Amino acid sequence: MIRAVIADDEELARRILREYLEKESGIEIVAECTNGFEAVKAVSEHRPDVIFLDVQMPKLDGFEVLELIGREVAVVFVTAFDQYAMRAFDAAAVDYLLKPFGLDRFREALKRIGQRTGEVRPSELRTAARPAGEYLERIVVKDATKVHVIPVGKLDYAEAQDDYVALRSDGKTWLKQQTIASREAARQP
Repeated sequence: MIRAVIADDEELARRILREYLEKESGIEIVAECTNGFEAVKAVSEHRPDVIFLDVQMPKLDGFEVLELIGREVAVVFVTAFDQYAMRAFDAAAVDYLLKPFGLDRFREALKRIGQRTGEVRPSELRTAARPAGEYLERIVVKDATKVHVIPVGKLDYAEAQDDYVALRSDGKTWLKQQTIASREAARQP
């Protein structure tokens, strides 16, 4: 049984995904989310095999969710925007469904999920790779059950600490489990 989470701020998009998933045997929808924070929480609580993830959502966008959810979860981006496709595959997405999509195209994505379910990808592939010349505006950090969004403009400094990066802002320090080298490698064209 494949356990799935749907994360999209549009009710119609969630309903279509739900209908398509319910037509397939061996798939259980364990959560539906309307924003990025809910998606991170659902993945943490339900440990799904796959998340169908919109790119543009409130609170955290799809790429910020991708950084926080862990590398065991297969990710299929489901969005109306084609300009994020290369970035999604650079960040190790299983597939990229461009809205509106039909049942046949959806079933192709399910085949890819079946091939990738259970694979563990290196954590450096889970960085939200950005196109050359595009810079981060904010950094998301998971601290136990809380998620902090740190605007880059308010960042005092970032310091390497083994497999972590220490981020200092507004008199507080957060640890993000990611090496500076992997962050830099994700920015390379």
